Amino acid sequence: MVVFKARGLMPPVFTPLNDDYTINYEVIPAYADYLSKAGIKSVLVGGTTGEHMSLKVADRKKVVDAWVKAAKTTGLHIQVQVGGAPLADVLDLAAYCEKAGVDSLLTLPELYFRPQNVNELVSYVELVAKAAPNLPVLYYHIPSMSKVEINMPAFVTAATARIPNFKGIKFTSNDLSEGAQVLRALKDDQEMFLGADTLLAPAALLGIKSSIGTTWNLFPRLAQDILDAVEKNDVAKARALQEKLSLAIETHIVEGAWVPIMKAGMEIVSGIKVGPPSLPQRPIAEEARKRIQDKLRNLRIIN
Repeated sequence: MVVFKARGLMPPVFTPLNDDYTINYEVIPAYADYLSKAGIKSVLVGGTTGEHMSLKVADRKKVVDAWVKAAKTTGLHIQVQVGGAPLADVLDLAAYCEKAGVDSLLTLPELYFRPQNVNELVSYVELVAKAAPNLPVLYYHIPSMSKVEINMPAFVTAATARIPNFKGIKFTSNDLSEGAQVLRALKDDQEMFLGADTLLAPAALLGIKSSIGTTWNLFPRLAQDILDAVEKNDVAKARALQEKLSLAIETHIVEGAWVPIMKAGMEIVSGIKVGPPSLPQRPIAEEARKRIQDKLRNLRIIN
């Protein structure tokens, strides 16, 4: 029986790049150490933040290997997102991850011949799950990017009935009403990870306690403080901390697309060199980076 134990905050890690767009593997051990010391217990490799949809399969495998190796000293649970590629490559990556010592998988849907209904989506995830039958497999719901808009409570119920190692979803949507229905549809050994950083507190009030958010890389302790405040029924504190996090996020959003702004923010906040985004995305301008830095100082998030 496949067991899935990851819970709580799971940062989707950046893929560090050098200025010539080659992957900077050397920085990964220090990056893993930084997260582990901040209280993080699990990471997602290859998500939207990790830009694996833009990388060669061979490079994706090397990044996986680097994180699995880093986990040996930090004890991090390594989840890998294998989708965003032709199906043959997705299945190859899933099988590779199982052999490489990864702890769990996440998969996007097919992004070109998109599934049109619950049954088609379950069939796709089932193929991925069968390629790595000993690993927990979760589905990555991100309709803003994938344009796959299928009812998630119905999908979760059908996937659970058909796929033995199906263990939950990453729910990247602001629709907390649907999110609450998903949570109700899941079994005890499954988990739902929210993918909306600005809704951490309200989601926690609904019982959604796990999340995969880019900004957990930048502000892991602030995110944990929000969850702790909700747990202690300190609604006023949870609201104030959520407002602080949301303002920090809004500081970035006005300056460009999600990954380029967050890579810049990560360097400002942590000092870890994650480099430019992978092509075709472009780094933000130096002036934009300075504006983010100044606003984060004004919010007293950095010194």
